Amino acid sequence: NFLPEITCCSCATAGLRLYFTFFLLSILLLYKFAFAQEYPVNSIQMIVQFPPGTTTDAVAREIAEELTKELGQQIVVMNKAGAGGMIGVAAIAASKPDGYTIGTVNMPTLTIIPNLQQVPYDPLKAFTHLGVIGPYDYGVFVNANSPWKTFADLVDYGRKNSNKLSFGTLGAGTTNQLTMDRIGNELGIKWTYIPYKGDNESVLALLGDQVQLINASGAATMSQVKAGKLRMLVSTGAKRWNGLPDVPTLTETGLMKFSQNSFLSLAAPAGLPAGPNKRLEDTIKKVLSDRSFQEKLLTKYGQNVSYQSGEVYEKFISDENIMWKKTFDQKK
Repeated sequence: NFLPEITCCSCATAGLRLYFTFFLLSILLLYKFAFAQEYPVNSIQMIVQFPPGTTTDAVAREIAEELTKELGQQIVVMNKAGAGGMIGVAAIAASKPDGYTIGTVNMPTLTIIPNLQQVPYDPLKAFTHLGVIGPYDYGVFVNANSPWKTFADLVDYGRKNSNKLSFGTLGAGTTNQLTMDRIGNELGIKWTYIPYKGDNESVLALLGDQVQLINASGAATMSQVKAGKLRMLVSTGAKRWNGLPDVPTLTETGLMKFSQNSFLSLAAPAGLPAGPNKRLEDTIKKVLSDRSFQEKLLTKYGQNVSYQSGEVYEKFISDENIMWKKTFDQKK
C-alpha cells in the first residue's frame, strides 16, 4: 500500500505546483496591466534645447507646470543648449522610449539644419511628436538709444553703410538667421551675423551695444521694451504682436512681402509604447487647448499658443524638409 500513497502525494504536489504557477502568472499579468494603467509612476524629464531666458524655455516651463498637475508626477526641465538646438534634440532622440523622457524640438533642427550638415539623428524617423506649439512670433529689435525709430530708418542706414551693422540671433540654420539673411539680400543690406545660444544672450549683447540689432522672440524682449530699453521695429511674423500692436509687420512696411514662420513640438523618442503615447498626447492637447493657459502665455510673453496634433505635424515636417532641400540644392 505504500507505493500508491507516493503516487497520490506526487499528484497532489504536481497539482499544487500547477496552481501556484497559474496564481503567480495571474499576479504578474495583473501587475503589468496595473503598471501600464498607472503611467506615469516616476518623474518625467523634459529636455529643452535652448537656454533659460528664451521663449522656448519659458513656454516649456509653463507647460511642464501644467503637465505636472495633470499627470501627478513632476516634470523636470533640463536645458541642453547649443548648435541651434541640435544638441538637445539629439539627446531626446537618443533617450530610451519609455515615456520618461520628452522634450522640445524646434522645426529648423528637423527641416533646415539637416540639409546644411550631418546630424546625429534621423529628422523624419527619430521622434514621436506628441503635440505642437506655434506658430512662434519673432521681431527685429534695436537699442532704445539708437537713431532708428522705424524699420525704414534702419534699412536706409544699412543700404548706405555697407558692413557697418551686425545682428544677433540664435545659431546658424535657425529661421531667425535665415530670415535676417533674406531681409539683407532682398533689401540690399550687407551686415554681419553674430550667433548666440539663446535670445537672452543676444538681448544682453544688444543692450551692451555689441550688436546693433537682433531677431528675437517675446520672452526675452517684452520686459525690456516695456522698460524703455529696447525698441521693436517690425514683426517678422504674419501678424502684429498682441503685446505691441503699434509695431507693423514686414509686409505692412511695404519694403518686402515676407513672414517668418516656425513651430515647436513636444516629442519623445521614436518607439514610444501606445499607453504612454496616448496619455501624453491627450494631456498635452488638454493643456495647450485650454483658453486660460493660452491667455496666460499671451499676456506674459506675447506668445500665441495653439495646438496641433503630432500626426499632422509629421506630414508638415516631411514637406518642409523636402522644400528646404530643394532650396539649398538650387544655391549650390
